[in-house]
Amino acid sequence: MHDPVSDERERLAHVLWVAGAPNAGKTTLTRLLAGKYDLKIYNADWHHVREHRGRPGGVVKGWDELTMDERWIRPSPRELYERESANWTASFPLVVEDLLALPDDRTIVAEGPALFPWCIAPLLLSATQAIFLLPTAEVRERVLARRNRDGPASSDRFTTDPERARRNIAARDALLRERIASSCEDLGLRWVRIDGSLDLDDSIALLEQHFRPHLPAQPNV
Repeated sequence: MHDPVSDERERLAHVLWVAGAPNAGKTTLTRLLAGKYDLKIYNADWHHVREHRGRPGGVVKGWDELTMDERWIRPSPRELYERESANWTASFPLVVEDLLALPDDRTIVAEGPALFPWCIAPLLLSATQAIFLLPTAEVRERVLARRNRDGPASSDRFTTDPERARRNIAARDALLRERIASSCEDLGLRWVRIDGSLDLDDSIALLEQHFRPHLPAQPNV
């Protein structure tokens, strides 16, 4: 009997996953790793914002009608966590569709906070295809401050109480970190606490060591 799950595992055997909680530095590390080994990057956040929203299942019904306060202030942190967890899980099949549509002659590294271990695990031939980076609260704040300084304003700035919105989102992220870590433990997947003790070179070396069975024998540079 044909097993569609096994078929997807085989078809996605060339995909590596760098996931975890927001503001762990995943995008930076993925870009550096991809540049070193000539990997193709799939940024789940980019596709979610620019492509998935126009496809069935790409955005929760009624989201666009919510005010910024209704999105980030009125819900409790627990409600924010449950909403994001449910929404990102529901939209994960679009990620799979995208990856299956890409050529399989080049290793792909998929990255983003919406790639949860309970979604990824059924697609893995090996646990070494995925790693989850979980920043401490202090690292999260440093990364977020740098991102807000160098990039566009974050959503919380457009609420009536940005400080409260930031606290809510920080508490939501703490709940996500706990859930991701416990899920990784249950599923036998590797997660790493990002606490600032590793510099950029050491962080890349950590990813290289974990993904070694799937990377080219020699770097591209």
